[in-house]
Order: sequence, then structure tokens, then C-alpha cells
Amino acid sequence: MTAPSLIEKFNLRLPVVQAPMAGGITTPELVAAVGKAGALGFIGAGEMSPDVIFEHAAAVRQRSDKPFGINLFVHNFREQPNQIADPIPRWLADIYHKRGQPLPKQQMPMPVFEDQLEAVLSVSPAVASFAFGLLKPEHIRALRQRNIAIVGTANHVDEAKHWEDIGADAVCVQGSDAGGHRGGFTEQYVAQPMGLQPLMTQCRQSVRIPLWAAGGLMTGQAIATVQNLGAEAAQMGTAFLSTREAGIPRHYRNMLFDTRRAVTGHTKLFTGRTGRVLINRFVRENMMYEQHVAAYPLQNAYTLPLRRDAEEHGDAEYMALWAGRGVGLCRDLTAEQLIDALEQEYFAAIGKETA
Repeated sequence: MTAPSLIEKFNLRLPVVQAPMAGGITTPELVAAVGKAGALGFIGAGEMSPDVIFEHAAAVRQRSDKPFGINLFVHNFREQPNQIADPIPRWLADIYHKRGQPLPKQQMPMPVFEDQLEAVLSVSPAVASFAFGLLKPEHIRALRQRNIAIVGTANHVDEAKHWEDIGADAVCVQGSDAGGHRGGFTEQYVAQPMGLQPLMTQCRQSVRIPLWAAGGLMTGQAIATVQNLGAEAAQMGTAFLSTREAGIPRHYRNMLFDTRRAVTGHTKLFTGRTGRVLINRFVRENMMYEQHVAAYPLQNAYTLPLRRDAEEHGDAEYMALWAGRGVGLCRDLTAEQLIDALEQEYFAAIGKETA
């Protein structure tokens, strides 16, 4: 027997999950608006300190009484130094020099996963999802004790089966069209992206827990399509990236609607982990250095001052513009308006009238 549906458990109006985009994109305003509109909102807390996790969760609950989720990156950086010890890649140092910026001296300390998880346990959201790694048995037990549903992320059927084996309630199956970081944990599968349709087909044949499909999903018709592939929900990131409540600067937002620039690709240049971004000057001029980057999170620390300076000066050419391949279908709407539009499209696709 298959596991019970989380979408039914949370009594959602529409089988839609707002993807947990990190870096301040999933503001409390966005997460609350998504929940009130009848979908499942997520806080992207992968880079948040425990205190910020508490703050964002409290802010969501001030705005909405609907279920929401929190996403974390499964890492063990307890031994990471706060000082950048490794030399910065030469090609990246040249960019800093050409732009008249000092080289980064101090690494931003990464939050410790165990501390973040303690914050999530205290907050007790309806669901917690995880990327980049697997949970330990003690993590599973602690989440179960708080009645927090557990969702993993997989880029391959083997990863999905691992999540099922350790007791996850569902797994997000992330196809190659998805924007942002690849969320799997097996390097060969992260580096060799598989399209959503064959990935869903393989996972549905091998995994009994519910599947959330992610990757280039922008319309209500796409929600119906992935349901036909066996998904219980569509996890949509780029679709919500352009909503009014999303926490992105104006020049990033403008790039989403520039159809001439709506070309995306995978890169490690910004963080050291593979992710899909809008191709800008930084990516275009340095793609030959893809194999000459530091590992995450060092590469992320190396490029952070460059990206922050670009954001302050409205220069989208040196920002990390995370976006999926469906970016050309972005809409200038509030989260509620987007979900209304998705519902109409979804019901039309399945031959049902809206309520």
C-alpha cells in the first residue's frame, strides 16, 4: 500500500508546493500568501541561522494559520574554519581586480545543520524538507516525535529509494529543468541531470511513498501532466519567483521578464554546487572554468562579495540569477493571483469546473 497523501493531510486547495528557494527569496509574506491561497508554502532556510529560522516562522504565523514547511541543506560544517584558507581561484581573483574590488578575506560561517534542525524542531512546521544529503536515524526520530512530515529531494531513482528506506513521508523528484541548486546527494546524479518525465517514470515504478515533481513547471496544465506521471503534487519555484511577495531585487525581477535573455544553464561557478541560472555575463565569460572552482561552501564564500556588490549597484550581469527553464512563462502577479490562475488552468486540463 502506498503512503498517505500529504496534500490531503494538509487539506490543500491545489496540489501545489511553493519551492523552498533560499537566499531570502521565500519571504514570510510569500509563504503566508501561498498558504492562505490554498497551496503549501515553504521557507528556504538552508542558509539561515537558527535565530532567523525562528523569526521567519513567527512572521509566517503572524500572517497565516495555514500549514507551511521549512527546508534545510543537510551538511556537516562543524569543522569548517571561518577564515578562507584556500587560495581563491586565479580566474575569479582576476575578476575582482578588474572590477576594482578587494579579494574576499573572511568566509561567512555556514550555519551548523544540527543547530538549524533544533530550531526547526522547536518551530514544528507541518513539514520539513531536505536537500544535499540524507538524514540520520536520530533526525528521523526527532521529527517524528514532533509530528513533522519529512520530505527528501532526489535527482535519481536510487536517491528516492534511499529516502523511502529511511522513513521519509514523500520525496521531491527534481528534474533537470528545475531552477536553483540540484538537490540530490550523489555526485554522479547531480552532475548528470535527468529529465523530469523519465525520472518520474522510474521513481513511480520503484518508490511507494508520494512523489512531488519539480522542474520547469509553470502552468496548471503542467500540474495535471505530472499528476498523470504519478506525482501527488507539483513543486514550483520559478513560477513563484516572479510574484510580488518574492524577495528578489528589481533588476533580478526585470531579467525574468526579458524574453531575449530567458536562456538558462547549469553552472558551479557561483557556489561550487551545480545549479540552473539565467545565463549572464559572469557565466558566459567564465564557463571554461567550470572545473576550476572550489567546493561548496568555499566557492559560495569566494563569490559572495562580488554578487552583493552587483546587487547593490543594480548589475544583474554578476548576480546569481537562479531560474528554471520555464522562466519565459513567468507572470507579474501576487501569489494569490498566481494560484487562482493555476487553479483555472488545472481544472481546464482535467475537465473540471472551478468551484
